[in-house]
Formats: sequence, C-alpha cells, structure tokens
Amino acid sequence: MSRITTIAEFIGNQKPAFSLQFWPTEAPKANIIYLPPFGEEMNRCRSIVANQARWFARHGSSCTILDYFGTGESQGEFEDASLEIWRENIANAIQRVSEQNDAPVTLWGFRLGALIAFDYVSHQPIAPRKLLFWQPVTSGKLFLTQMLRQRTASLMQSGKEAETTEQMRSALSAGKIIEVAGYKLGGELATGIDRLTLVANSVPPATNIFWLEHCSDGSSDLNLKSSKAIAELRDKGATVEVGTFTGDPVWQLHKRADCDDLLQKTRVLSL
Repeated sequence: MSRITTIAEFIGNQKPAFSLQFWPTEAPKANIIYLPPFGEEMNRCRSIVANQARWFARHGSSCTILDYFGTGESQGEFEDASLEIWRENIANAIQRVSEQNDAPVTLWGFRLGALIAFDYVSHQPIAPRKLLFWQPVTSGKLFLTQMLRQRTASLMQSGKEAETTEQMRSALSAGKIIEVAGYKLGGELATGIDRLTLVANSVPPATNIFWLEHCSDGSSDLNLKSSKAIAELRDKGATVEVGTFTGDPVWQLHKRADCDDLLQKTRVLSL
C-alpha cells in the first residue's frame, strides 16, 4: 500500500479556510477537492470522508478536505459566512493545488456541497469540469425550508411561539440572525442557499458529473427530483454517470457510521 503525506493548513489571506490535504508520494494524477455538507451533516460525515480521501491519495490522487470560512476548523463565525466567501475559499483551494502540480481538478461535493460545487462551476469562466456528487441536494430553496422547519419544531417543543418559514425568511432578509439546528444563520448565507439550483444556470460545456445516490431498497431507482435534474443536465450538454448505493445514511446519523457500498461505488469511478 502506497504511503501518503498529510498536510493541515489555512488557504487564502482574506477569510481563510482550513484544509486537510492528503498527498500521494508520486506526482498526483488528479487533484480532488472536497466540499462538505451544511451544518451538523458536515460533522457526521467526517469519518467516511477522511477514509475516502486517504484512499484517493493511496491510489495516486491528491485530496483536499475543505472547511469553509466560519465552519469546522476554519476561522470566523458561521453567522458571518456567505456563499460569496465560500466560493472564494474554493477558488483559493483550486489555486493552491494548481500551484503545486498541473493535474486536473475534480470537485467532490456531499449533500449541499454538491450543489455548491455545481454553482461554482456555473459561474466561473475557467473551472473544473469533473464533479463527484454524493447524495446531492437538488434545490437550495427546498433544503433551506427543511432546515427552517427544524427551528419551528424546536420552538414548539420548548413551548415557545412557533414561526413560519416565511416569517423566518423575512427576518433573515432584514439582516437578523436566527438559530437553526444549533447554528446561528445569517441572512446573506441563507439568501445565497435559497437561490441555489442544479438547473437554473446553463451547465458549462463538457462537464462530467458522477452522481451517487442512496437507495434503501437496493434498486437503481432515483427519486423524482433527482431524475428530473439529471435529465435537464443531460439536455444542457452535461455527461452524468449515475449510480445508487445502500447502507447507512451517514449524513443523518448522530453516531459514527460507515457506508461501505458508497465507498466501493466511488472507488470504481474514473476520476
């Protein structure tokens, strides 16, 4: 088994992001940059992501695990984060690995990270053309609504007056900070997430997407939202390779868990 080198560092001068980089001993054949899920999902997935990142490095690709500004080990507060800052974090990570070698870059996004990866390549004239999606979120608006409903449920359980999602969105738009699932969410980040979609922007030419989605019954059937998004992406010129996996939905679990089928399906892809 090949040895790997692990480097922890902050990337970027303004609003820097913490990164954990895994490097093969030889010149990498690819540079893979991981974009994490939102909030507590990021923490639940750390173990399986680190496992896969080490595998990438042992098999010849560098892998950078990114903590956006205001999250994880990075500096700043979550309430001060925005998609614009996170896009800059991604750009800095790409620049960093590109300075070290000229291997192609793949953006690897998990859950909301997949949507952020797509948003990034849709707005950059020069951007990676390979994307790896693990259980991608297809609509930022729907995702944010689900998060805000968690706050409604929490308020009701504590005996406080419940708020509607419309009231919370209005508060965020007015510049207020609200607590959602233990995180202080600012309006700038919430507004940015609300606008994210896989299909609103024209997909860059020659984009290759590797899409892996959980299917509890072991079939190859995707949910309707995913199927629709994939069809539209293909109509716009993207190449989308789709696979399903079974096992624990690690992004939902509070205890540490692995999903061997997801790892195995990832490891046969030609990244």
